Amino acid sequence: MEDKYIVAIEIGSSKIRGALASVDPTGAINIVAVQEERVADSVRYGHVKNIEEVSNKVDSIRFKLENSRIIQPRKISGVYVGLSGCTIGASVASETTRFETDTLIESSAIDHLKGLITTVGNNGKDIYELLPREFIIDNESTLNPVGRVGRSIRGTFSVIEGVPAIKNNLNRVFPERLNLQVNGYIVSALAQADMVLTPDEKQLGCMFVDFGCETTTVVIYKKGVLRYMVTLPMGSRNITRDLVSLNNLEEHAESIKRSTGIVNATEGTPRHSGLHSIEQPEINSFISSRAGEIVANVIANIEYAGLTPADLPSGIITVGGGARLRGLSDLIAAQSNMKVRMGTTPRNVRISDTSITSDDICDVVALIIAAADNHPVECLSPVIIPESLKKNPPVRDPRNVRDYDDEDDDDVRIGRDDDDDDDIYDSDMFERGGKGGRNKGKDKDKTGVPQTPKGPSLIQRIQNKLTNIFRDNEDDLYESEDDEGTR
Repeated sequence: MEDKYIVAIEIGSSKIRGALASVDPTGAINIVAVQEERVADSVRYGHVKNIEEVSNKVDSIRFKLENSRIIQPRKISGVYVGLSGCTIGASVASETTRFETDTLIESSAIDHLKGLITTVGNNGKDIYELLPREFIIDNESTLNPVGRVGRSIRGTFSVIEGVPAIKNNLNRVFPERLNLQVNGYIVSALAQADMVLTPDEKQLGCMFVDFGCETTTVVIYKKGVLRYMVTLPMGSRNITRDLVSLNNLEEHAESIKRSTGIVNATEGTPRHSGLHSIEQPEINSFISSRAGEIVANVIANIEYAGLTPADLPSGIITVGGGARLRGLSDLIAAQSNMKVRMGTTPRNVRISDTSITSDDICDVVALIIAAADNHPVECLSPVIIPESLKKNPPVRDPRNVRDYDDEDDDDVRIGRDDDDDDDIYDSDMFERGGKGGRNKGKDKDKTGVPQTPKGPSLIQRIQNKLTNIFRDNEDDLYESEDDEGTR
């Protein structure tokens, strides 16, 4: 089996990022290329607003990815697309199925429960995924109902949902404008959570937080299942806009936030970190104040989920561009009294381009991994071989000792037609006693056969040479007879 190639596109509020990866038959992933384009107001809170501009940006990414030598001349025909936005969250739904007699529960029964929930709908929202939370078989709770026997089964699911406008606008970009087949939609936050969280962390209890540009997604796991998910309409751009109010352009404010901004974990105490000495307390005050507000809203969701920090002993795991703000992890730990760590990409994912930092592309790598784990579909067009080459493939004559690429090399003249022509002309000159020169201007050869503008054929040249040989032998015979008569 050959490698499959996957293309994933993540559309965020500050940038659109695309990745091309190969997946070998063993499931090993190699990130071949990553490209991105900056966006401003064409994507707001994760929702595509300007179809034209987003289409142009995605098309530019596609063109750059197709320039990878490893896939040329193939083209990108399909993509996996990440789903994100402030309306994406999780609700809870349950359905029950009853049997007349004791029945062996099979996977088809689980699919039936999911179908019932999907048929009922969810307040006009699109359902992206149904994740099991609990199953009750004859009043007994379990997470693995398949293989058990009972007369009834009740399934409770976390319904991952979002407004229809999210997919509708993405469909306008990919299939309609760019003629790209969407091989699958993947909820970005869940893909990242599955990538960076360990099974033990999910089992013990943890909170996953994706700090984006304009949104922050909170996902809580307990006993190995998703218990809570919400997307908050706030992110690191809120901090940037606060700095804009200090008479800075947004680009400059973003640069200040990234290069010199540090969050103070303790109010009123300026922090000094290594070579970075804070000379602008007013800027740090703005950064710390807004970051503290975002973190407070994040931590409050533990209570909204009906849990306490003690129920989440694995702590808080963060990803996203906003999570890289210096001092933010200390602030989260101080306000929540929980341990905090940054999520990273798996080290078994190979990245061919050494200029790419794996943790900077965590979002799109998560999409690649999610697609690869679920029977990936080839995203590249097949190589088209012209019908003429299929019927008459080029065959190289093994007897030809000269490479076609060397035809311009005049020093090598083995087996060339012009050498044979020279031999014929030289034979004519010797036959005439060395007088005259090359046989210029003649219309016929010695056999009387008309010549073409390209000269005698190969058979004619062989005949001419044989004639010359026989004539030379006859001349030698006559000279011998004359010598005997003289003697």
